[in-house]
Amino acid sequence: MSGPPGAYRLPPSYLCYVLAEGPVYRSGQILPYILATLRTRSPESALEWLQGQARRVAGLLDPEPTRSRWVTPAMRMGRVPVPDAPTEMRVWSDDPDEARAARERLAHGVAVSVVVPDGPDRYTFAICPRPARRLLVAPVFPLRDQLRDRFLDQSPDQRKNR
Repeated sequence: MSGPPGAYRLPPSYLCYVLAEGPVYRSGQILPYILATLRTRSPESALEWLQGQARRVAGLLDPEPTRSRWVTPAMRMGRVPVPDAPTEMRVWSDDPDEARAARERLAHGVAVSVVVPDGPDRYTFAICPRPARRLLVAPVFPLRDQLRDRFLDQSPDQRKNR
């Protein structure tokens, strides 16, 4: 390890979040709402978590027909006529090519984000890499140490005259 004594290097970390944004009723404002966050040191666990969150939010917005108990066979459609937000979230989270591209971006320190619009609302799934950095640790009692060293540098006669 290079650097001054008392310094150590923090490994890179990844800040992950899921954000929902939408209009507030009768106010005209669009406000963000944080649905979930995670900080981790592994790009793999960050990506797995984000894919899991995409599936979770999709399931909350629109339960998956093949897994839902209340959807009857007559209610199931062969194809969704227009791609909707939950379907886009599921497709993104299960696509190996998208995962590979995200891993490459994270390996180069580039943020990954997916924005899925849903009518007036939108959902953002993101991973922001935080680079490794050096942390300097200051001595616990620097002033006391300086005074002690100054005192010990003096001769016994100089100490008595104080």
